[in-house]
Amino acid sequence: MANFVFCLPTLAQFAPAAGMPGSSAIKADSSCFISWATQCTIKRGLKQINLADSGYANIGISDFSIGEATRKGVVSLGDGGIAILGFDSPIFDGEGFDFAVFENAFSDSFLELAFVEVSSDSIHWVRFPSESLSPTKKQTPAFGFTQATKIHNLAGKYRHPFGTPFDLADLPKVDAINTDTIRFIKIVDVVGCIDSLWGSRDRYGRIVNDPWPTNFGSSGFDLDAVGVIHQLATLGQEKITEKPRPPYFNTATQILVSSNSNRQKLSVYSSKGKLVLERYIPSGIQSTTINLPVGIYIAKVGTSTIRILLTSNF
Repeated sequence: MANFVFCLPTLAQFAPAAGMPGSSAIKADSSCFISWATQCTIKRGLKQINLADSGYANIGISDFSIGEATRKGVVSLGDGGIAILGFDSPIFDGEGFDFAVFENAFSDSFLELAFVEVSSDSIHWVRFPSESLSPTKKQTPAFGFTQATKIHNLAGKYRHPFGTPFDLADLPKVDAINTDTIRFIKIVDVVGCIDSLWGSRDRYGRIVNDPWPTNFGSSGFDLDAVGVIHQLATLGQEKITEKPRPPYFNTATQILVSSNSNRQKLSVYSSKGKLVLERYIPSGIQSTTINLPVGIYIAKVGTSTIRILLTSNF
């Protein structure tokens, strides 16, 4: 889904702060999140990138960014620090936003920012095209202010406990990246220094001005969590996977529903919430097959709920 950009006579403006009309912020307890990151590795940056003896950021551990937002605390990345997150199942490019990144900003205007990249294989990466329209004539100090309306496709745009959402459709086309099979997300701290020797730049080469220097343990982007909205997923012991359909099916794809639990009810809903199939999976039967038109569905088996993307195999 396209994101609308509101234009003033001379300067583009982006979505406003959480709670404001037109904001794209998503609260951590939103029902749109169906999964969260399950792995994280970090490479911390210095507390202050131009001071070699400043030491490295040291607040939190990588495990703090695993699971739901607001639950464990945060991990601070430091100047230019990196976090790579993995997921139990791939994220796909669905309708609208596909995932959201959470930081621990305590106000709508104190924003520590990060670039976001994705990968299908953890080798090849593509970065979301970011924009920063914040003035760069004067350095934003350590506890200075940044306007959300000046920021686009940068994590950290919204205060805690709201996440900054990302739409995989915004990415440039890269042969090595399959936007329907995203297994890894990389968070890269923005070095907010306006000195061109050290500063980070947006897609157009503009310096990204955010609070700097932050020469203390919580330096840089403070990663809380990454929530998934669209995922090809398995939950619990009920596995739902694609199965190639016979060539004579022109409008349907077959999926395989496997269960090694006790007898449970399978309910499948359309993307609009209409019940389109209901079936019991008897105890002792390992699998059953169903046919549905190509599209996006919500499936419930027992207490597990996932979204499924059924696609043609042509």
